[in-house]
Amino acid sequence: TNWPASSSVDTDTFMGRLRSRTGKAFDLPTESQWEYVGRAGTTTALNSGYNLTNTSSDARMAEVGRYSYNGGSGFPQDGDTSVATAKVGSYLPNAWGLYDIHGNVWEWCLDWYGTFPGTVTDPVGATSGSARVFRGGNWGSSAMNCRVAFRTWYGYPGTAHKISGFRAALPPGQQ
Repeated sequence: TNWPASSSVDTDTFMGRLRSRTGKAFDLPTESQWEYVGRAGTTTALNSGYNLTNTSSDARMAEVGRYSYNGGSGFPQDGDTSVATAKVGSYLPNAWGLYDIHGNVWEWCLDWYGTFPGTVTDPVGATSGSARVFRGGNWGSSAMNCRVAFRTWYGYPGTAHKISGFRAALPPGQQ
């Protein structure tokens, strides 16, 4: 009920059940945590170490994730993964072994959407708001919107979208 203002979650939610079964404090990553693991030590637009040469359609983006120009158009109701979302692990992982950082589905972050503080190490996100930060792009995005640094909002709490998902995270020391 008070999540994320407090770290407590309702026991009948996905996160509540995950915490109960594992005994660990899983949560959504903060926006800065998401970017840190998404980059995996790189400073380029893509975590493969490459920058984009085209903001719409780019072969380098096609190597690392599903987006509008490599099968991401359309949304089949029959589970066909040749369009829309791709099966996890269909594209190259980043240097730390994480898949689907670029494209596939927007990923919810714990932070509320607000002004990002710029060049700060491990910045703290807005403490209140009406929408959550989304990172990573989705299957219908252009290459530019799938860059590690691109951020947007659309994550109104209590809503679900065919273009969004999440990545569970553990606090340091709970691996």
